[in-house]
Amino acid sequence: MSQKTLHIAVTDDDDAVRDALAAVLEAPGRTIRTHAHGLAFIESLDEFTPDAAFLDLKMPVLTGLDVLRRIGRVPFPIIMVSAHGDIATAVEAVRLGAYDFVEKPFTPDVIETALERALSQDSDVSSQEAFITLTERETEIARALNRGLTNKEIAREFDISPRTVEIHRARVFGKLGVRNVAGLVRLIADGPGRV
Repeated sequence: MSQKTLHIAVTDDDDAVRDALAAVLEAPGRTIRTHAHGLAFIESLDEFTPDAAFLDLKMPVLTGLDVLRRIGRVPFPIIMVSAHGDIATAVEAVRLGAYDFVEKPFTPDVIETALERALSQDSDVSSQEAFITLTERETEIARALNRGLTNKEIAREFDISPRTVEIHRARVFGKLGVRNVAGLVRLIADGPGRV
């Protein structure tokens, strides 16, 4: 029984990062295609559909977000990679169709975990019913995170300490079975509108 070859696209304008990411992803049963800019990745989709893609956020001409806007929803998961990520950017990337968000510098374990999660689509959809377990304050925190607010901004909005926001945020993530804001935004976007 032959195993399916896994096709992965890597797009980053930094040669060293692109090569490092390709090296981390290289393994038997995988083919890696690299692109030096967003337009090359977009053009490659006419002849090659990857099973997953890693896309840099900050690139000249077309940013990762620009690429997401141009290609729209795709039938494969896209994992954004950036040294310049913030909560608002991660929220926008997920709303535009990204599956996850990985920060540079990354470790091989982080990349492999993101890839495995994206391919298994262990999507947080199974956690939909968990929304009803959120307290009123946790629901408010989840809504604020979904709007792209930072812990400090949420603390100011609700007149609580940033540490209290961190505690509520951890509880929200735990109850919903997500590991970061990207997972929360994806869950809310796919969900019944509870939050």
